[in-house]
Amino acid sequence: MLTHSDIWRSVSVAIILCCAVVSSAIGAQGNGLIVISYDAFRNDYLRRNITPHLNKFRDDGTSVPFMRNVFPTKTFPNHHTIATGVYPEVHGVTANSVFDRASGKKLEYGYELFHYTEDVIPIWTLNEMKGHHSGCMMWPGSDFSFSGRNCTHTVAYNKTISWDERVDIAISWLRHKEKPANLIMMYFEDPDTHGHIYGPDSTIIRDLIIKLDDLTASIQKKLKDNNLADRVNVIHLSDHGMEGVSSAKFIDLRKFVTNGTCDYYGTSPVLQVVPHSGKFDDVYGELKKGAQTNGGHYKVFSNAELLKRWHFNNTARTGPITVLADAGYGFQDMYDAAEYYAKKYNVTFTPQHEYGVHGYDNEGLPSMYSMFMAKGPDFQEHKVLTPFDTVDLYSLFVKILNITSPPATNGTFAHVAEAMRSPSNQEKSSATPKDPKVSAVIVALLMLGGFLMGNIF
Repeated sequence: MLTHSDIWRSVSVAIILCCAVVSSAIGAQGNGLIVISYDAFRNDYLRRNITPHLNKFRDDGTSVPFMRNVFPTKTFPNHHTIATGVYPEVHGVTANSVFDRASGKKLEYGYELFHYTEDVIPIWTLNEMKGHHSGCMMWPGSDFSFSGRNCTHTVAYNKTISWDERVDIAISWLRHKEKPANLIMMYFEDPDTHGHIYGPDSTIIRDLIIKLDDLTASIQKKLKDNNLADRVNVIHLSDHGMEGVSSAKFIDLRKFVTNGTCDYYGTSPVLQVVPHSGKFDDVYGELKKGAQTNGGHYKVFSNAELLKRWHFNNTARTGPITVLADAGYGFQDMYDAAEYYAKKYNVTFTPQHEYGVHGYDNEGLPSMYSMFMAKGPDFQEHKVLTPFDTVDLYSLFVKILNITSPPATNGTFAHVAEAMRSPSNQEKSSATPKDPKVSAVIVALLMLGGFLMGNIF
């Protein structure tokens, strides 16, 4: 026969189990956020009739026709802008590799590249500073400390870790018993890696787009299976697009510039040209003349001539001369890249073969446009916004994570405010569990509690 203490103990266990099922590891911190980047996923890939899962995700949630990225449309500058809300001239990651005129050093991926100034705080660091835990899966720059803090959960870039395994690790961070993450930043290197080699219109890229679409469906299923779907907001985005370039459109600037008068940094289609001492006028003039005799397929800028809308000139990590190829063209570094691809992947390329290049102007060129789509308890359903800028994303992240007093950025929350549900709809979405398994367990536990309570009387 059950004693009163046995009954109350059972009721207590039932209540605890009910709370454990309803509240995931992130429950106490409000709704979580996962930001997923598919590198070089052109916005118009979604119109190729091979992405049913991504298209459904987009249509069910909040999206934009395209998202404006920052110049140059390169991986590191855009990922760090997404993470910080400021332009490259502010955070200092102006290219994947740069010459820092202040220090006189060439910088590639490393601590110094991402620490041009200590005033810039990535969203994962800000989240940690507010007492929460962040998880970064291979996001560029996340394996370094900022403001003296490391991300609680971090995996540095490692292409040997499968995509599915990366997702499983990220979900384990959300459910971590001691340090549950409420923010996850995830990076996937394709379709960029293979897009450079085979071009954006290749069958290999088509297959990778399909694979990423399947991955999108898998992520949503795993969130649902772990009772996280109603507690986690998911954003799928990209940093830039990809343009096809054949070897016939490689421009060798060394044909126009006197040998030994300057150095070139970066990769096509935008190069940083650093003239040797006293050679600025000569190099600038020769590059200008070369652009005219070459049919005008590239442009030359001194720092003072850089377009203001690029927000690219107020830093020691650009110039003093910048050359930008026209869409569909590249520079002499592409010869080395083509040779590297051929050897590494054991392929033979014809003269007509198109490689993939990005870094062009961030306006007026749809092949460079990136995508944005979001779904979750804090996002509106079936909502299409006016295109906004990547610098606006930080303010959206801050709002979702309930972070107060964030640092100043170059973005504007008003540009993305309509992505979010009204407060009443947010409460309704968060309060009602939609997973039938969760609902069934709750009902069963409540019935058990009722049965045990009935035995008292």
